[in-house]
Amino acid sequence: MDDTVGRVPCMIAVPLPDDIPSWVVPLRAAGARPPLFCVCGGGGSPLGFRDFALALPQDQPVYSFEIPPLGIARTVPTVAQLAIAYVDAVRRLQPHGPYYLCGHSFGGLVAYEMAALLAGVGEPVGVVALLDTLHPRHKRRMSRRDRFIFEARYLGDRVLKYAHNLGRGRPERVLRDGALFIVGRAKSLYWRATRVACRRLGQPPPILISSEALMVAEAWHAYEATDHDVPLVLFNAAERPAEFRRDLTLGWRACVSRPFEVHLVPGDHCSLLHPPHVQTLAHRVAPYLGVHAGADQTMDTVRT
Repeated sequence: MDDTVGRVPCMIAVPLPDDIPSWVVPLRAAGARPPLFCVCGGGGSPLGFRDFALALPQDQPVYSFEIPPLGIARTVPTVAQLAIAYVDAVRRLQPHGPYYLCGHSFGGLVAYEMAALLAGVGEPVGVVALLDTLHPRHKRRMSRRDRFIFEARYLGDRVLKYAHNLGRGRPERVLRDGALFIVGRAKSLYWRATRVACRRLGQPPPILISSEALMVAEAWHAYEATDHDVPLVLFNAAERPAEFRRDLTLGWRACVSRPFEVHLVPGDHCSLLHPPHVQTLAHRVAPYLGVHAGADQTMDTVRT
């Protein structure tokens, strides 16, 4: 049975200081090791890291940060603004480093900026673990040839998927996938048009029409990542679509000068954080937290 901390069920009931925001969730607040601070992706619940926390060694504290409610701000927050808010909470929980950070999807960008802020004030950063985080410049930096290959693989993979489902007598899956594709593209075009219109008017996107997913899209597109000298390691989903397999670093290799490692872990963008795949993810992440888990760090690893 789960205990309750604040407004959400947590693994261990340990009261947080009164000045810690409600969007900081202790998944495991007790343990002898420095805590791991995890940043959720867009639309992700702070409990999305629950299975991950359970799979890590029992003496590893884990805190999860969700995106603050949109109602607390008049404008859509940027990656840098989120990082500032999160670092403030982190330093209230842990005044000094080394700091261990991780982020899933969009949350990886925020964790990367958090590490830069901490390093900028002289605090050591143990690791920044990016969980299937696509760099915003992944497609922007592609040559025409690479972009053509990317789009061709995208179309080819989807056509094969639809043909496979039709061949197995699953027309409902084809209709479902087609509907998801159309809705996704419509949302993307809607938010792109809104973003362009607001930029030309010199106004921020109005909160009233901003869902969290649209806010994340705006922050992601507006983010200009610089080359921070912080320790990175990438854990990318092995089941990402075919168009992403040409660059296993998901665009980070072209934007970061410091060497880093890339681990391919089982699962897709979402399932890597849940059973049965999360056990492998935790097994791979644990050694970077100073926990000897006996993981083979050479298996499915790219050093760049």
